Amino acid sequence: MPAAQDTRTTKASWAIAVVNALTGVVIALCLLRVWINLSGIPLVPQDNAWVPPESLPQILNLQLGPDPATTEITALPFWLRALGTTSTVAMTVMLVIVFRTVHLLARRSAEGRPFAEDVIRRLRRASSWLLVLIILRLLIDVATIAALNGWFPSAADSHGGGALGTDLPALSLNMLVAAAVAGVLAQAFHRGRQLSEDTDGLV
Repeated sequence: MPAAQDTRTTKASWAIAVVNALTGVVIALCLLRVWINLSGIPLVPQDNAWVPPESLPQILNLQLGPDPATTEITALPFWLRALGTTSTVAMTVMLVIVFRTVHLLARRSAEGRPFAEDVIRRLRRASSWLLVLIILRLLIDVATIAALNGWFPSAADSHGGGALGTDLPALSLNMLVAAAVAGVLAQAFHRGRQLSEDTDGLV
């Protein structure tokens, strides 16, 4: 039994370490994307380096002026870049919520308390927050696309023409599934906790 417990603890420790590493990578990539989009400065500057407007998730194509190959993200107003980039931030927050929930579940499982009250509470909160952020991200994309379509005609006139292509507002199906799974697990773990309490003292 002690050997089995040690093995379970070791596996849980590895899972926690992996989750922490993934969380750090996701946050770092998000900060990098925000920096590049807001500053217009590429990660590795070169003589001909430039950041395309397509780095915003809502833009499929943006061309301004007679030489569209040199259209940089700084052609977009700062406020528009900031608005569009918040979609990436919202997605990052959702991923962090998922990873932190898995982190707590792995830790409590290693302690032999998978049905702990804080696990159930975290699962319920994760499900609710994911749904809120999914809707928020959808609204951010709608607002960004509307703003792009409102800004582009005057920008094209001042640059001598151009073209704009936008993507559809993003609906995070993976996060919808994660929210549903978290809600179902919360109910299942709540039921498991009740059964565990009901059987305490039985032989």
